[in-house]
Amino acid sequence: MPRAWFCTATVILTAALTFVLPTQRVDGDETEDLVDFTGTSLEDLGIKPVEPRKDANSGFIVGGKNPTALIETLKEINGRTIADLEHDMRPGANAKAGSDKGFLGDGERLLKVMATDNELVVQRLKLTHQALAIHLLVVAAIGEKTKGGPFLYRGRRFKVTVRFSRGFQLSPFHDDAKTNADATIENLDNGKKLDYSLLVPLMIERYGFYEGKGTPYRVDPERIVEVLDFLKEGKSER
Repeated sequence: MPRAWFCTATVILTAALTFVLPTQRVDGDETEDLVDFTGTSLEDLGIKPVEPRKDANSGFIVGGKNPTALIETLKEINGRTIADLEHDMRPGANAKAGSDKGFLGDGERLLKVMATDNELVVQRLKLTHQALAIHLLVVAAIGEKTKGGPFLYRGRRFKVTVRFSRGFQLSPFHDDAKTNADATIENLDNGKKLDYSLLVPLMIERYGFYEGKGTPYRVDPERIVEVLDFLKEGKSER
């Protein structure tokens, strides 16, 4: 189901292959016929990571690592007050900021959600938000190239379907982030699946925001690591 509520129709589009894929088999342990995208550069996939930027007023680093204690005391993010952000993230609050389901549940607090997820990703999982975000973007980009066919990445077999909508969904943080696409990842080796809007990894990368538990569009960090299970082995670098 596409995230953008204002779209009247959804069409499935995929990027054309720039090379011919060999015959692909995914039965059993057959992997020799699958193209391995592990060494593909971000540039070749059309992905440009956000340059970390420290806010002069709050000290919060957009696109970087932040202590949980700092997140809990923020008054604004990207020039928007926390109150304004929470207002626009509520279900049905602002058509430009989100969908009818919103980015937060009715009673959820933005900083609490961000602090809890920061504690989980940075302290417990020993990862970074940027690592999780980049790999979500990478596998989606590969899914476009392979037209939803199976491929190898980081020693795992994946199948990714990307769906495009007619309209774009904008980030509630009022930055340059937007999307008109949703992706479904299937790890063919462990059977785990994940659905997400491609706006979510952009918000994860910048702010460590995975959406609230009160919205059906949340992408739980632990679920990401289950599907992209190579992250458990410390294979997070690009």
